[in-house]
Amino acid sequence: MSEVTVKNNKPLKVLANFCRVLLGITFMFSGIVKAIDPVGTQIKLNDYLYAFGMGGSVLESTLLILACILAGFEILIGAYMLLGAFTRGTTLLTLLMMAFFTPLTLYLAIKNPVQDCGCFGDAVVLTNWQTFFKNVFLLAMAIFVLVERKLIIPFVAERRQWLITVLVTTVAVRFMVLNITGLPVLDFRPYKVGTDLRSAILDIKDPAFTDFSIMDDDMNDVTLDLLNDSGYTFLLVSPYVEDASESDMDLIDDVFDYCAHWGYNMIGVTSSGSEAVRQWTENTGAEFSFAFCDEVPLQTMIRSNPGLVLIKDGVLVNKWSHSRIPQDEELSGPLDEISVGQIPDPDPMHTPWAVALMFILPLLIIVLIDRLREM
Repeated sequence: MSEVTVKNNKPLKVLANFCRVLLGITFMFSGIVKAIDPVGTQIKLNDYLYAFGMGGSVLESTLLILACILAGFEILIGAYMLLGAFTRGTTLLTLLMMAFFTPLTLYLAIKNPVQDCGCFGDAVVLTNWQTFFKNVFLLAMAIFVLVERKLIIPFVAERRQWLITVLVTTVAVRFMVLNITGLPVLDFRPYKVGTDLRSAILDIKDPAFTDFSIMDDDMNDVTLDLLNDSGYTFLLVSPYVEDASESDMDLIDDVFDYCAHWGYNMIGVTSSGSEAVRQWTENTGAEFSFAFCDEVPLQTMIRSNPGLVLIKDGVLVNKWSHSRIPQDEELSGPLDEISVGQIPDPDPMHTPWAVALMFILPLLIIVLIDRLREM
């Protein structure tokens, strides 16, 4: 290429690489927020199936796998874009994805079968029209980057670009396993630890709490009775008891025994019917009673089935997945004297910056390795 041609292409080259970086950041962000909450992504995929008349046609376990694949794929595409790797395939796949999602979001904007597309999880909630216009912008950039892909500056030599796939995939898979077996390391939802549930449900302007209504066996609303209790109450939350894991029932029984010993309340909360609750109680030997609530706030409250939630004086003090339920050594005294009964201090590893660094560091390491090998 002549010097004149290079000079003439310089603005185009800058624009192509700017668009490539912006696309990379967008895809990585979209994938990471899905990886933070794979169960939430699974729920959103299920919402899409119901919206298109295919509800119940796919197993939840299959949807969870698809949610993880989608998150991992977006993270990889974003990493490839940022580092200028596999340029031809990456730019083509990006265009194909945007060519699929742009008309889909136009349909969602017009028909509104799903209120939130879920493209950025619960981290950034957009209206369907906002999502559509965002996708139009990304589609235009994807077309431009594909056409001008030869102007993209690679940060990693072609012979070492496989490192991106290996390292980024490893980090993404480990991260998603952590968020599935436990709870999401970042909680963007309304029912996060420290939330004053009593104030929230009384605030009629907050739509996230409009369906949070707990009913007893006789269908009496006991929500405020529960939240006005100045003592501690454990809630075993199970959106559907028929789908609840029974692998940690020994730990759940130990918590119930602990509550009985110290005089705390413990109840189950589910959206399942009385017959399903009776069957589950017989199967597990659970001794606590159940109350009933719509499945949406229960799924929003905790991404585990079942999950354990602790409230005191209307405040959500803590919550645990069924695989992280407090054990006997942690329940060594009354709740007001042990850490289980206190709102936990922020974990420096569970911050947006820590999560971002978890994915940025591998990319920097790959670039560093490449530069050292080229010296």
